[in-house]
Amino acid sequence: MQKELKDRRSTEKDEVRFYMEKDIKSVVSNASVTEASQTMFDHNTGSLLIEKDGEYVGIVTEGDISRRVIAQIKKPIDVQVESIMSKPVISIEADQLMVTAFLIMEKHGVRHIAVRENKKIIGILSIRDFSKYYIRKFSKRKE
Repeated sequence: MQKELKDRRSTEKDEVRFYMEKDIKSVVSNASVTEASQTMFDHNTGSLLIEKDGEYVGIVTEGDISRRVIAQIKKPIDVQVESIMSKPVISIEADQLMVTAFLIMEKHGVRHIAVRENKKIIGILSIRDFSKYYIRKFSKRKE
């Protein structure tokens, strides 16, 4: 029992890198919201990075599409993601702890953040990834 409690308090494997999605999904900045929505659907993801001139310049989420397109009764085919994306991209270093990521997300009011390593984006962490983290951290372990 004592070892299990010590394991749960340990910061080993509490780094963002262990829970982020490594397969980054993106669209170009002039893509339509329809194209972005289809890409999200095809890859079962809630966000896409927005690329322009080889760099990630923003992020668009299901929430952005809902609030900035659907709720405003705009035609998704006529709206470019660049006009509804959130920018700049909020990010965290891959070696930071999950609790730090959670605090950054709360501070900025976002549910997705990019993960960096050596100044390069290498993944995305979403609020959904915290369920994997907490299951590992607090579920009963078999010795």
